[in-house]
Amino acid sequence: MMKIIKSEKVTWIDIMPPQKEDVEYLKENFLFHPFILKSVVPPIRHPRFENYGSYLFLVFHYPFYDKEKKETSPRELDILVTRDTIITIHYQTILPLHAFFVKLSLYEKQRQEFTDEGVGELLYRLLNEIVRSILPKLDRIDEKIEKIEENIFKGRQKETIAKISALKHDLIDFQRIIQPQARVFEGLKRASEEFFGRHFYPYFDELYNFFVTIKEILETHHQTLNELEETNSNLLSIRTNEIIKILTIFTVILAPLTLVASVFGMNVWLPLKENPNAFWFILSLMGILLALMIIYIKQKKWL
Repeated sequence: MMKIIKSEKVTWIDIMPPQKEDVEYLKENFLFHPFILKSVVPPIRHPRFENYGSYLFLVFHYPFYDKEKKETSPRELDILVTRDTIITIHYQTILPLHAFFVKLSLYEKQRQEFTDEGVGELLYRLLNEIVRSILPKLDRIDEKIEKIEENIFKGRQKETIAKISALKHDLIDFQRIIQPQARVFEGLKRASEEFFGRHFYPYFDELYNFFVTIKEILETHHQTLNELEETNSNLLSIRTNEIIKILTIFTVILAPLTLVASVFGMNVWLPLKENPNAFWFILSLMGILLALMIIYIKQKKWL
């Protein structure tokens, strides 16, 4: 389905999802290379930036978080930019793009304000809306990391393992989407002065720097989560070792007592068995052995 917004200086064509007739429309109305039109369908898995002199071609992947599956997946956005037209092509709804398109289509004042400096301004504002919408997703990850840290140091290490694994999986997917796209914004920054004019270079430079900041925040989150996972594993190991230590001490204490009980429990003749005070003698012997073992363990500082 194709939707079009027009202002005095810029035309924005939004296509979702692209069909053969949409490609034919672009072929008939624009001087795009056939290779580019073939690249629009089917989807491209990798980010891309190309400057063809008279137009730009960008492939951007928006990180979409699925609340039901609790995972992040890419949603492709292809952008073709001429001197007076922006064409956005995508297969699924990209919420910040949709909201921005609706805002411009409904409010003429904002449509004129966001396009009065030409196609460069509209492209910057569109990408700025999309990139800045990633921040709440990073805040969500940051909140989860804080909860994991809190649980670890409250002694809930065992329950935290599954949460760390789930968040790590989501974070890896997020990084896989974001990491390769810096070159798209870097290429756009380099081409902006020649294609849109010197006035727009600071805008796209700021956009590139902001994207790099997002990339660095993701790397920090990943590093923090790795350190928390290591801390959680260490605390679990310490806890397990303490349990094993206590069980071992109990075994060491009970072993001599078990030996004495086994010896006097054998079905053989022993002189002591005929003594009427044999029970109390054996019990006293076991008590003495128990006291000696406890003293020895304390001297060794095993407890």
